[in-house]
Amino acid sequence: MATTGRPQLLAFLFCLSSFTFIVVLGQGEVPSAFVSLSNVTDQFALLSFKSLVTKDPHNVLSNWNSNISFCDWTGVSCGRGSQRIVALNLSEKALEGTLSPYIINLSFLQVLDLSNDCFHGQLLIDFSRLPLLENLFICKNNFEVLIPQTLSHCPRIQVLSVIENESYGSIPEFLGSLLELKHINLYGNKLTGTIPVTFANLSKLEHLNVGQNHMHRNIPSELGSITRLTLFSVEMNNLTGTLPKSLFNLYAIETLSFMTNKLTGHLPNDAGCFLPPRTLYGYKQF
Repeated sequence: MATTGRPQLLAFLFCLSSFTFIVVLGQGEVPSAFVSLSNVTDQFALLSFKSLVTKDPHNVLSNWNSNISFCDWTGVSCGRGSQRIVALNLSEKALEGTLSPYIINLSFLQVLDLSNDCFHGQLLIDFSRLPLLENLFICKNNFEVLIPQTLSHCPRIQVLSVIENESYGSIPEFLGSLLELKHINLYGNKLTGTIPVTFANLSKLEHLNVGQNHMHRNIPSELGSITRLTLFSVEMNNLTGTLPKSLFNLYAIETLSFMTNKLTGHLPNDAGCFLPPRTLYGYKQF
């Protein structure tokens, strides 16, 4: 009897889980890819993250243990009404180590902020597993990375901040398809190639900084169509050609920085005449 009862129990549990699965989807609460992931998975992902932190001088992660809920661990925020992690903010904690690839199991993650820490190595994260990501801050670390192609699967991303790392390669064209982007800051890396003309598709973009890299060729005139742009900086690159007049028709612009390039020509005679006060940096007339 015990032998025949066990398969029946398993069948019942399977049917029950299938029913739950259908109900959740029917209510439109979460995509099916998330159903199989649980808060246990989130906790495991955090412990994996902690295991690769080699220095924690301020004992920030000392309460990352089973004595309290992981939603109460330092830097961790869970969603209201759930035990799923929506934000991991460990900025300015002087943490050192590499980043665990198991962070992809935080499938409800919206904010990842590791700014001003000492992480290094490759960024081995499949961002297609983090489709709800909105803000990615990894500035002022020592990540040696290409901008991951898998970021193209993060349609909600609004902020991409990779300031002062060791990022290399070209800026990918696909960033221009992430239409929620408001803030792109790639300042102080080793990026090469050209400024993607696809940035002109980003109608919500307010802040674009690709300064202090190794970009070359011209500044696309199409960028003058980004009407919400308040900051545009391409300083300290190897850009050539002339400044597009379209940039001076951006009514919201507050800061334009072109210094230390190989740009030629002169500023438009009416530059700024019809715009609010702004700052123009380092454009030498020839």
